Amino acid sequence: MKIWFDILTPKQVNFFKPVVDELRNRKHNVLCTSRKYREVEELAKIKGLELRIVGEYGGESLHGKLKASAERVLQLTDAITQFNPDTLVSLSSPEASRVAFGLAIPHLGFNDSPHAEAVCRLSVPFMSKLMCPWIIPVQDFTNYGISKNNIQRYKALDPAIWLKGFKQIYKHADFGLDPAKKTITFRLEESKAAYYSNKDSISIKLLKSLAKNFGDCNLVLLGRYPDQIESLQRDYGNKAVVIGSVVDGTSLLMLTDVFVGSGGTMNCEAALLGVPNISYAMNKIYVTQFLIRKGLSKECRNENQMLKLLRYMLSNNKFRVKLRTKASLMLSQMEDLKKRTVNILESHQLK
Repeated sequence: MKIWFDILTPKQVNFFKPVVDELRNRKHNVLCTSRKYREVEELAKIKGLELRIVGEYGGESLHGKLKASAERVLQLTDAITQFNPDTLVSLSSPEASRVAFGLAIPHLGFNDSPHAEAVCRLSVPFMSKLMCPWIIPVQDFTNYGISKNNIQRYKALDPAIWLKGFKQIYKHADFGLDPAKKTITFRLEESKAAYYSNKDSISIKLLKSLAKNFGDCNLVLLGRYPDQIESLQRDYGNKAVVIGSVVDGTSLLMLTDVFVGSGGTMNCEAALLGVPNISYAMNKIYVTQFLIRKGLSKECRNENQMLKLLRYMLSNNKFRVKLRTKASLMLSQMEDLKKRTVNILESHQLK
């Protein structure tokens, strides 16, 4: 078979790499496309995933997003016509969805974020089959125009596909961290995403409080965009380790005692690894709500809540042991999504 993957985010690099490797081991012809986007390109190099870059990321403005998307559709049309795949696999790529629909290519799509309305409206209706975690109501996707019969749910959270059997690649010294100190990692929100509307984020307030109250810990700060990283280096470069290059986030989490993030993929990774974690922004999405309900993640709405949680998580060893045990059990019980995806593709269930 000839199979096309469109891979647009760091999460998607991690998510699809095991499937791509398995398909290539089975002698299938696989093409992985992406767009010009720093985090994706650099992480793909770290992971050893070869990407063909087609088009670029549109940035923060609506005009920029629209123009980049339209231009990418045209460029993908030529590239994919030449490759002539049997199937597209994507995690809700709007451009790939449009091209596959226009060229009559079956599309196996994944999505765990029905809150991302713009992306869902531009991709879900074009999918031959949509796969999503079991915790998300089917109606959240049928509202976008896909038939209930074309939706399958899997008993796993997305990071499970790359966390099972994951091997650590970093040591504290790789980041200049003191192994005798506790490590707190803080991740800024994805402020330029189309679904992100809270422009008055509390992240800066939380970060100021964190730097003021936990100077005796290793503080690791992760920005998503060049301007965020520059701002972090300017304001906290003498108080914290500001990660300026793209790193393997999973391996960094395994060096972390507490992770503070906006409720995205790294919070979910931390939860399934048994790393104490706090979500400060996207607390209304299904995955975050599920993790909070199961006691694998905590939420905070202000600086005082964050400080209280941090002190508890750093000092309470019983809590940490219990969390690791609970996380390990949950991860072990999650479905083998790599195997299921490969089976769907090889059995031609999309035809």
